[in-house]
Amino acid sequence: MNEWYHQAELALNDTAAAVQGGQSFALSSLERLAADLVGSLQRNDELVVEALSGRAGAPLITNLINVAILGTKVGIGLGYYGEELQRLAFAGLVHDIGLFAVPHTLITKNGRLTQEERAVIEQHPDFGARVIERCGSDYYWLARVIGQVHERFNGQGYPKRLKGREISEMAQICGVVDVFDALVSERPYRRRFLPHEAVKELLVTERMTFPREILKALVEQLSVYPLGTMVRLTTGDVGFVAKVNSRYPLRPVVRVDHEQGNEGAEGRQLDLSLIPLISVVETMNPPAVGRITFQALAPQTQSAVSPTVVSDHFTALLESLDAIALTMQGAVTSRCAVIKESGAGITTSGAPTKQPPDPLE
Repeated sequence: MNEWYHQAELALNDTAAAVQGGQSFALSSLERLAADLVGSLQRNDELVVEALSGRAGAPLITNLINVAILGTKVGIGLGYYGEELQRLAFAGLVHDIGLFAVPHTLITKNGRLTQEERAVIEQHPDFGARVIERCGSDYYWLARVIGQVHERFNGQGYPKRLKGREISEMAQICGVVDVFDALVSERPYRRRFLPHEAVKELLVTERMTFPREILKALVEQLSVYPLGTMVRLTTGDVGFVAKVNSRYPLRPVVRVDHEQGNEGAEGRQLDLSLIPLISVVETMNPPAVGRITFQALAPQTQSAVSPTVVSDHFTALLESLDAIALTMQGAVTSRCAVIKESGAGITTSGAPTKQPPDPLE
């Protein structure tokens, strides 16, 4: 178990208990965890793989931790550094702290919420902002971010229906990563999406709800096939993603021919960005820490950090991913139709649906 992740779980459980009990608490331990998170991601991506591995734990707690990890990684892609990056990591750790002020029966309710119940749920950003404000004026900036995490660029969010640049960029980063984490997590009504499915779903269904540069940074930093993902290639080889190509998210470096039963063993590496005739055709398993030997990243100076900008290349990427998603959806639909017509009575209940993700359900 990653020690930082474990310490974050303990600290957030204490914070949740304090909020639920209406007690005061200090944020200093979470601030230290945010600083340690930034340091860890500057060394290697082990925590990113941990966040994408689908580890067990209390869903609300693991969501806070995963959003902090993945949001910080996206922030790096957007050019965040220093104190600003630590603030982003801190915001991720407490972005949904207001949910602990909502009656537990609503959070754990099976089935759909009534209109009145959803109205209560949608007040949780305000609950969270007030909880943070009571910690002192040094945290007013954090209260503002927390109050806006569920606002959306097109004005369709909550609780104040803000739109566009009225919304803090940190809040929008936490918001898109929150949706991504909901997609790659188990839900009672569906299986968890694999990371490449979640990326495609985001680009198809959430394109108008988040700024394009943030979506671009998410795709580049987390990739369509994240580090540690087990994949099958067009050659029939099965391997795992050993390195992400941020410029070519569909074409990672894949290590194949590792020793059977020893996922960490050496094998030959195929950089798919240099081999146009070979590509990934199937994701076999989600990311896992045990597949990767993590090495320290080269130190990155402030001048080396270049913010993400939108380009025509990204527009082409969106279009290509949409085409892939639509092709996959069409194939599943056609197969379902054939099965129904044959009277076999078989369903493909595991296929992703187009229902918008809801982190609360």
